[in-house]
Amino acid sequence: MRTSITRTDCRNLLTPEASITALSDSGVVTMQVLSVPASSRIHSIQTEDPRGSYFWLQQMMRASGTNVIVLTRLSPQRLEQLIRLEDIEHRWLSEKEDPTSLEPTLERLHQFIVDSFASGGGHIWLDAVEYLISMHGFDATLNFIRSLADAVAGSEWAVLLPFSPSALDSTQVAQIRREAPVFETTTSPPDTTGIEEDVSEAVIAPDTADAQEAEIDGIITPGVEVEPGLVLLSRIPEVSLSRAVLQRRMEQWKAMDFDVSDLLAALVMEREERYARYAEYEEKIRRAVECERRIRELEALGFMTDVTKLRFRLMQLTGLDDIEAILTRLLAEAR
Repeated sequence: MRTSITRTDCRNLLTPEASITALSDSGVVTMQVLSVPASSRIHSIQTEDPRGSYFWLQQMMRASGTNVIVLTRLSPQRLEQLIRLEDIEHRWLSEKEDPTSLEPTLERLHQFIVDSFASGGGHIWLDAVEYLISMHGFDATLNFIRSLADAVAGSEWAVLLPFSPSALDSTQVAQIRREAPVFETTTSPPDTTGIEEDVSEAVIAPDTADAQEAEIDGIITPGVEVEPGLVLLSRIPEVSLSRAVLQRRMEQWKAMDFDVSDLLAALVMEREERYARYAEYEEKIRRAVECERRIRELEALGFMTDVTKLRFRLMQLTGLDDIEAILTRLLAEAR
């Protein structure tokens, strides 16, 4: 149930808050108040649902009219499925050549954000905490967050750090929250009189395998090296696929130059769904490793132009059916 209020009442809402209005079936204009993160601060947003957090961001942006810069590991093609790109400025944290890409080093990222503080105001949505930790280590990422907290003070900007607390251990979560206090993204009515609230906190049972750090290295030990630089890794059983284990496996695949960005969302999924996503990805890797072996055959036969194009596509793990068909045709012609 939501409270109906008049347009005059809207002017009395406290800042920083914004309103979301809607027309009920009875024709009454209803409103919910959406809290807006205060400027000059850095906030963490704990979420297990990336889609839900982007939905809140879109709501907050529309209600408050704030400028938003999104920095994310999601490619523009994937990001536009979550938020209207026309409404935001966005940068893709990637080393790929793209008009929107931004090198994902802590130094480059820090410089970009601090430069943004120099003019205007708004909110910077840094959707990459887990990724930065996996790339640069927790201590370096925490120092980066601490530096941003100092830099944003006195500006008209706020920095928002969405992340999954279940992807980190409790000590790491506490340290991040110390530097970037948690901001609750739920909406609430302006007057709680007579209003029923349905607010439930999801209690997430910790993965028992996450606590077994000593077993992780044994679980993800590489299998057989079939080509220089490429290793055919043994499949991880479902019972062992904790978030920590999956993150380590992703790091191994990334070290082989495979694009694992599409697998990032699995880090915040429940175990069954997480394993299904991992198994699908693992099959792609297996096929890619076999394709790489055949690409090396082409390379030895002098098909250099085709080899370059195929290898680039292969590392993106897209169009594998097409790549396999091309390899079969070219090798048949060569023989």
